[in-house]
Formats: sequence, C-alpha cells, structure tokens
Amino acid sequence: MNARGFLLGAVIFTASVPALADIVEGRTANDRPFVSGGVGISEVEQLKQMADRYSLQLIISSRAGAYLADMRGTITGADGQKVLDTQLNAPWLLVDLMPGTYTVVVTHQSGPTQRRSVTIVPGKREQMTMQFDVPADTAKNPAPGR
Repeated sequence: MNARGFLLGAVIFTASVPALADIVEGRTANDRPFVSGGVGISEVEQLKQMADRYSLQLIISSRAGAYLADMRGTITGADGQKVLDTQLNAPWLLVDLMPGTYTVVVTHQSGPTQRRSVTIVPGKREQMTMQFDVPADTAKNPAPGR
C-alpha cells in the first residue's frame, strides 16, 4: 500500500469513529465520576444518553438560549469540603454525587457568578440550569433545537 492509500484509509477510519475528544471525564474529590461536554449536537446526544448514570445534570446557557463555556464550576458539600473544582469548557456537566446537600457555584468568564443549593437523593437525578445575562458576543453557540 502506498502512502496515499494509507492516509486515505486512516482518514476514513478516523471519520467513522465516534468523537469523544471534547467530552472530558474526571473524578471528584470523593472519587466519583463526572463528565463535561456538550459542544455540538452529537455530543449533546451522547451526554443525554449518559445522564441517567449521574445524580446531577447541570446545563449552562445565556438567557437567550445559547450554550456557554469557559466557566469555572465548583461543588461544595454541606461540610464545606470542595467535591469538585473544574474549568467548564462546555455547557453540560454530569456528576455522580453521593446523597446529601451541595452548593453549586458557576462563574462566567466575564465575572457574574451564580450559586444554587441542591439535595441529592438516592435513585433520582437532579437537573439544574444556570442562565447568565451576557452580551450576545460571549454567547455565540445556540443550544441544539433552538
């Protein structure tokens, strides 16, 4: 096989493999899994399929409906211990938190911060949306379906 044929085969193979490159996987301070992503319709669909495995689903958007990224997210337990402190480079965050009460804080890159309390109970997924009033030029990615 010549180099051109090999390269063409590699491109076809790469295009046929589902891309998970933008979905970030990690562990909380309590060694619980979390994922962040949601850049593009196919990635949002993947996260929707994964959501039932996590106790908290957080989606970040502008009030106009555009998904937001480049945020800082922290989750703190009732005992004051940080469970998660991460850069959110995409609008969706799924976290498998242990049952309990938590404070979720998200800070937009331009400064605004939102803080919410959430109680996680066994067998139930909590869904939370945080919407920020931001100028149109910082919220260019419309949410799929909008």
